[in-house]
Amino acid sequence: MKTRYIKSGVLLVLFSLMPLFSCKKYLDVKPYDSISDEAPIVDKASAEAAVRGAYRGLASLSYSTAFQKTIILSAGDVVSKNNAQTDLNVINYDLRSDIGFLETFWGSFYNTINRANLVIDKLPSVQDNALTSDLKNQLLGEAYFIRAYSYFDLARTFGGVQIFLTPTKLVEDKIGKVKSTQAEVYAQVLSDLNAAEALLPNTVVRNRATKYTVYALRARLHLYTDNFESAETDASLVLANTANYRVITPFALPLTGSTESVFEVSFSANDINPGFALWNGNNRQLEPKAVLHNLLQSTTDGGGRKVLSTVSGSSFLGRIFASNTASTPLIRTAEIQLIRAEARARKTTPDLTGSLDDINVIRTRSAVPISTSATVDDLLLDIEKERRLEFALEPHRWFDLVRTGRADEVLNATDPDKYIFPIPGSEIRVNPSLVQNPGY
Repeated sequence: MKTRYIKSGVLLVLFSLMPLFSCKKYLDVKPYDSISDEAPIVDKASAEAAVRGAYRGLASLSYSTAFQKTIILSAGDVVSKNNAQTDLNVINYDLRSDIGFLETFWGSFYNTINRANLVIDKLPSVQDNALTSDLKNQLLGEAYFIRAYSYFDLARTFGGVQIFLTPTKLVEDKIGKVKSTQAEVYAQVLSDLNAAEALLPNTVVRNRATKYTVYALRARLHLYTDNFESAETDASLVLANTANYRVITPFALPLTGSTESVFEVSFSANDINPGFALWNGNNRQLEPKAVLHNLLQSTTDGGGRKVLSTVSGSSFLGRIFASNTASTPLIRTAEIQLIRAEARARKTTPDLTGSLDDINVIRTRSAVPISTSATVDDLLLDIEKERRLEFALEPHRWFDLVRTGRADEVLNATDPDKYIFPIPGSEIRVNPSLVQNPGY
């Protein structure tokens, strides 16, 4: 699909019986496979359908096989099974602006943003007695959250990007729009999260946005922007709800649908998880490297996380999805625990004891010896290792090493221009106001 044309409507690809919507009140709309891209938002049913379409953007587009594969391969702990030229470009930090999957990423993010923008733009004026003010606020809050999540990933993937806050329809809507800086995009993400917080309920729904998902994503954002005191505060708001957000002891799969999950995207038999094929079957695309497998199997490092990598003949098999309908975890409780650990270590007046306590929550549940680190540097190395193993098959490590300035030392990625991806050449050709990222 060409990203030069951003549709004004929403592609509303829906679940059969919609496992994404576990709350009974959101099952009022009869499930169906799709409706027209041009379907307007005029009542309760179409508003709910539009929000479902935006969630589908996160599930089926932004977190496609190609996106996960690219970010995971960039981290150096996983090997590609097919050694395609584009995989070699990723592994060697030699991406090109004419590689097709970059256009797919770019277009997927902006299509999801456009779906959210449509809800934000149209929903406030909808008049329907069935659309209560609480429900309207809920749906608007979800749209703000989805837009925030999409812009956050756009910014950490491509750096400075264009910010669109209203629906776009034609290529003319984009021409002349220049990039904002990465810092400006992150500021927009924060603004959207704050808007979402004011609108969303204080409930626990693991595959929809609530105040807790806002706190969690905002904690992650604050870590990227070096606002460590705020990162600690937001992480603590999640972790204080111990009845609903805590790591499972001992470590066990699956992690989704449990207290391990803060936010996940759901799939079904009619809308399968694209990430499953990365790790499973004879045509699997990725395998853990021996170094990662050995760390996971170590009783002093991986512990219970050894289940993430198993042996089959001469191959190592990555295990994270039980089936092709399993949910994909986007924010996990373990990440929030480690965000707080890092924030406590990095803030102006470090809380070394608190940081160590958070690290040892993860190490204890993984059945590995607790850490006794007593300096900021040692604690940060502990956190780096725990994040490497805890999220071994999830797209975190590349972004972690870039944001902490460790990509050069750990990955021998010596060119900082390559820490963000090139803007697709097709986008620059259609909009000369876009300036290519340095180094491409």
